[in-house]
Amino acid sequence: MTDVTAFNPHKEEDEGYIAAGTGQSLSENPYPRGTIRFEEWRRGWQTRHDAIRMEGGDGYLAAQAGQARSENPFPRGTIRFEEWRCGWQTRHDEMRRAQRLAETDNGCVSSG
Repeated sequence: MTDVTAFNPHKEEDEGYIAAGTGQSLSENPYPRGTIRFEEWRRGWQTRHDAIRMEGGDGYLAAQAGQARSENPFPRGTIRFEEWRCGWQTRHDEMRRAQRLAETDNGCVSSG
């Protein structure tokens, strides 16, 4: 059996995501400004911050209930269609991230 170090290419993004969920502010980014790590942490923080704002929206709740993106009830090209789609995508991405974090916590690193 080979000794393999687990590598999480989403480490800083996940850290920022979790930080936003715990109420930390964007200014609490622990990485030096101008680095890739700083930007990745900030991206994760912004993703979670945006998700918090969308919670309770129609699309968000639809994804949580297991509906497919194709079940968007609003006419294509309307603002409501885009809002529903964005909410659905946000919740879908959250569920994928939670699955990835659970797999990493269990020592299993998925390939994507």
